[in-house]
Amino acid sequence: MGENTKAIADFGLDLAREIADNIFTNSQENLITEGAIDTSNLFLSGGIKEEADAITIFYDAPYASDIDEGTKPHFVSAKVLEGWVRRKINPGSEKKVKSISFAIAKSIEKRGTVPQPFMTRAVAQAQSKFKF
Repeated sequence: MGENTKAIADFGLDLAREIADNIFTNSQENLITEGAIDTSNLFLSGGIKEEADAITIFYDAPYASDIDEGTKPHFVSAKVLEGWVRRKINPGSEKKVKSISFAIAKSIEKRGTVPQPFMTRAVAQAQSKFKF
């Protein structure tokens, strides 16, 4: 590899790293501004991997794309939502926790979930900044 070719390759890799850092940082900030952080599992599951000539931004939490893209209507147990209701809404009594969890479960079953596009928006932000 000639000196110019190596310089171009190094420049390309440095630019790719800068774009990946920008997307990842913005995705983390977007999670915060979207209010999409509950237990921090999603927030902490993210990172950047560099292998050979590939740079990958990832979120390992299995529900990451569901948060970013929203979901179609589907069944979810009200019981599963009780912890979230306690943490996010904190209605006080267990009766209210169960009631709110049931209402949210019915809403998800009927409407799905609304997207909180933390990653999609981060990519758009990078496209605007880096003009690609």
